[in-house]
Amino acid sequence: MRFRICIASLVFVMFTCGCGSFVASDKWNHFAFSASVSSVATVTTSEPVESMVFTVGLGLTKEIIDSLLGSGFQVTDLVADVVGAMTGSVAAAGIYMEEFP
Repeated sequence: MRFRICIASLVFVMFTCGCGSFVASDKWNHFAFSASVSSVATVTTSEPVESMVFTVGLGLTKEIIDSLLGSGFQVTDLVADVVGAMTGSVAAAGIYMEEFP
């Protein structure tokens, strides 16, 4: 089951964040990437809250780097990261914990 969730997460990111993307929105990319990372971390560690916090930390780090070197800190990108991380953790925990209580 872990393998299937990981593959589904990677395919989700691949099709939404660049490889033949049908949605070009930067916010959608933040959401999709965070959802994928969070879901993979959740099934790997069985800790949805810690996985979500880790993923939000990655998004925050990216925004800090952007503020120092790139396009600037964007709160809306961070919000998309938070929503994606929550979605990925909850979905993976619900699927994984249902099969392996």
